[in-house]
Amino acid sequence: MFKIPETIKRVEAVKPVAYDVSHLVTPPNSINIPDGATTITLECTGLFYSVTPAARDTTLDITFNCLGSDSSGVEDRGILVVTGSMLGDWINVVITADVLSATTSLLGTYNGGIIADGLFTATVTLKPDDGYIPFAVPVKVNWIRWSDIGNLNFTVGKDNVAGERPLDWRGYVYAVKKLNNKPVVYGENGVSFLLPAGSVFGLNTIYRIGLKGKHAVTGDETKHFFVDNSGALWKLSDSMLKLDYSEYLSEMNSSIVMSYDKLNNLIYICDGSVGYVYDVGANNLGRCQPNITGIDYQSGTQYVAASSTIITDPFDICTDIYDLGTRAGKTIFSLEFGVDLTTALYAAIDYRRSKTGSFVQTPWYTVSSVGKVNITAYGREFRIRAKTLEYEYFELDYIKVNGVADAY
Repeated sequence: MFKIPETIKRVEAVKPVAYDVSHLVTPPNSINIPDGATTITLECTGLFYSVTPAARDTTLDITFNCLGSDSSGVEDRGILVVTGSMLGDWINVVITADVLSATTSLLGTYNGGIIADGLFTATVTLKPDDGYIPFAVPVKVNWIRWSDIGNLNFTVGKDNVAGERPLDWRGYVYAVKKLNNKPVVYGENGVSFLLPAGSVFGLNTIYRIGLKGKHAVTGDETKHFFVDNSGALWKLSDSMLKLDYSEYLSEMNSSIVMSYDKLNNLIYICDGSVGYVYDVGANNLGRCQPNITGIDYQSGTQYVAASSTIITDPFDICTDIYDLGTRAGKTIFSLEFGVDLTTALYAAIDYRRSKTGSFVQTPWYTVSSVGKVNITAYGREFRIRAKTLEYEYFELDYIKVNGVADAY
């Protein structure tokens, strides 16, 4: 029930409009919301009016009996159809949307109010006059612009300094980053160098598989790192180098954010659910916190941005598969770790006797204070595991495997 009394009070309050119909099948000029198909949230934008309604006079009620069969023949289903028109002169109409939002106005005098219950169908019809000439202007999602020298004015002028050009791949531009003396454009379906040519830029596309997400690129002015749509990690400097790790990174979602720790030369790759850290110097990948969104330094202090509290887990690794240089069967008797820890280190071995078989893991054993542990395992392929139960910073220099191979 909504009633406008004789006196109203103006309240300055603004809220965004949110009306999601992206999943619906919409016939021309209409939005049809099937019964039970979705939960709709309606919010209002503009001026709100705070009123003190008078008591409802039920003798003024007007009731619409909408019961009966609907268009599909279903009985006893109420349908209320409201049609609104937008009249006037149409000069330029620009619609850019993933979700199309329509705003309607109800004009007139309401002596009472409106009460509606049941399926609601809204129909919007655009009726320009006979002189209307339709035309379409595409949204320049795969274009880049450059400004005048020394300011942020991107308007193309008579001096022809500011300008714009399209890329030769489709989709959105995600980032433009400087690499040495050239800008690099990263996007939804490609990676391209911009080559200065007088007052304009030429184009050299070096990769036609786009990035996994809008923030799937990081680096400094001498090297960039990005994750492509297949989940492969790449390094771009004087040349392109495929670092890969797609068996891990391909499972990450499009919310992936890459951050570069310049001091420690580490790349953090996180999507909110899972996180990895790549050591640029050692060229290896490990697990890390899933929610890191930025790392930088100022005046000697490190600042880390995250979507929630950062929790550092204890050390836990599993090496790649090793056959120790021979396909013969092998028996491992012990392991030695080049590490200096004050807390306990534990080790285990995964082993299998057939390349197509599943790995079997030994129990966990405590590594001695001198870095040795006795573990017996027989197989053709192995993975070495190590973990701690408490957080402590340390560096693992090496793992030495002691054992013998079959003589046949």
